[in-house]
Amino acid sequence: MYIKIFLPVFVCYGFSILNIFSFKLKRDIRKHLSTIGSFSVLILSIYILRIHLPLFNQWEKISTFFAILISGISFLCIVYSQWYNPSVNFVYDSLFFIFVGSMIGVVLSSSLIIFYIFWEIMTISSFFLILYENTDEAKSASIKYIIMTGTGSIFLLFGIIGISFAEIPNLWKHILFLSIFIGAGVKSGIFPLNSWVPEAYPTAPTPISAIFSGIMSKTGIYAFIKFYFAIFQPNWSVIWENIMVIIGIITLLSGVLLALIQHDIKKLLAYHSISQIGYIFLGIATGTSIGLLGALYHLLNHSIFKSLLFLGSGVLIKLTGSRELEKYGGFSSILPFTFLAFSIASFSISGLPPFNGFVSKWIICQALLEKKTGISILAMVISLLGSALTLASFIKVLNDSFLGVGKGKIKEKISEKTSFLIIPLGTLAFGCLFFGMFPGLVVNKIFAPMTGNIQTLNIKLINAVSLWGYISILIFFFLYIYLSKSVKKFKEKNVFVGGERLSYEITDFDGSHFYKTVYETNVIKEFYEIEKKGIFDSYSISEKLLNFTSKLSNKIEVFVRDEIYRKGRDLIYFITERFKSFQNGLLPRYILWVIAGLIFIMEVLKRW
Repeated sequence: MYIKIFLPVFVCYGFSILNIFSFKLKRDIRKHLSTIGSFSVLILSIYILRIHLPLFNQWEKISTFFAILISGISFLCIVYSQWYNPSVNFVYDSLFFIFVGSMIGVVLSSSLIIFYIFWEIMTISSFFLILYENTDEAKSASIKYIIMTGTGSIFLLFGIIGISFAEIPNLWKHILFLSIFIGAGVKSGIFPLNSWVPEAYPTAPTPISAIFSGIMSKTGIYAFIKFYFAIFQPNWSVIWENIMVIIGIITLLSGVLLALIQHDIKKLLAYHSISQIGYIFLGIATGTSIGLLGALYHLLNHSIFKSLLFLGSGVLIKLTGSRELEKYGGFSSILPFTFLAFSIASFSISGLPPFNGFVSKWIICQALLEKKTGISILAMVISLLGSALTLASFIKVLNDSFLGVGKGKIKEKISEKTSFLIIPLGTLAFGCLFFGMFPGLVVNKIFAPMTGNIQTLNIKLINAVSLWGYISILIFFFLYIYLSKSVKKFKEKNVFVGGERLSYEITDFDGSHFYKTVYETNVIKEFYEIEKKGIFDSYSISEKLLNFTSKLSNKIEVFVRDEIYRKGRDLIYFITERFKSFQNGLLPRYILWVIAGLIFIMEVLKRW
């Protein structure tokens, strides 16, 4: 059975090799080859769950859930790649399948050694995917990524080796947990190990950015869930529980605050990825079944709406050739389908009912409330604030990208009437609605077998709140239709200054500078200034520490060479000069020294 479980991995690696050997084939042929391969991996992942579900224990069910999620998002991204990157060579597809296969291998491995081997393959293949476009920005981001994740892998390996011992002293248990925390935390992007995220996500090709945010970060979450719940056991340390909640709060809040002021759409989405990981981490930190349920539910939802947001941003980037929000505007009429899908994803990530993000955030908040500690209540309040700031951020994005003033120059005409665009965007948008509309079905059929039935979870209350969300959407929809037919168009008048008519580009405004007042707020401004200095950047701090260590070691070397060596040399010269007085060249004195030495040796031997 163990070999059958790895069938999706074998197929991924097989199609990777097939792409290498078929490098002479035309792109039109290879794109169908890659699509078929990715779809086969998805079918095999579902097949494993379907056939072996009665035999699986709790963690094998969680592993298979992750495998289906990885293969599903990957399939949609490879389909999207055929539209977004029509001219990529076989290297891209080959690396893609190695990357996806290694992620599936990570979550399906029952052996920690095999788990770590796939983890390293995933790290290396993702490094080359970040570097794929070979720009200066990509080179810098890929180097930072491989150094940080490579260091994290070393910590993870140390933790894996340590927990293999039967009995672990309490002090070593804390050390090993910290090691696992760092190793998994770097990959998932939790504070303060996330400085590679806003650099690697934007520079990678957009379909890869969607996979990084949608599913690669979840392998880190999977690793942490596995070690925390299956090995260390929840609530094993009150200190660590509080530390985890604090880190979840900081990750959530810092990510959304930094996203709020971004002008680069992919960097903005990258910071929102960090923020949403904070929500997932808060659910895990509770250590309860309902917290795990909320974390897994939000992990699923985040994979869907964040992948959709990155793929939607790719349409804007392809249309304008730019990632800057200032270069967009008024594209709702040009890209109506993308606008609809992007809007659904924006409302989902903001946690508005009846979209999927609302359900999972509700469950996480309930888990925090049930802990009934001061820090968990604070975390719940911060999570609500984070949702409000997320909504504010995406109002800016929607205004700049699809509404507002059309300042963007179209670089390439785009038709949305292609299955390579409709299938991934449409499927993900449907997922945002489905997992928000039917929380009871999702919890009972998907998550209950993994976490057990949660008696305190009130699905009826969630549905009741969602109902008001449906009603609100319907009211706004019918109101829009009514106003568009009954209200007369506004008169447009020119604006003159000094007798000259000003253009609409000058008189109208965009939303790129929304929330500038937030930046000027005293406490928040200090946070932004500290972040700008790189104080929260663990990579930058490590660089400075290494430079300091290098300078210190250089000074020590100079001190040893110039002080200790020189003074030691002078001492030896002094001693040898004194011994020269014994070497006067007279034979009787040498005989005297020999006799004295023999007497000393005999005296020592006699006493011994």
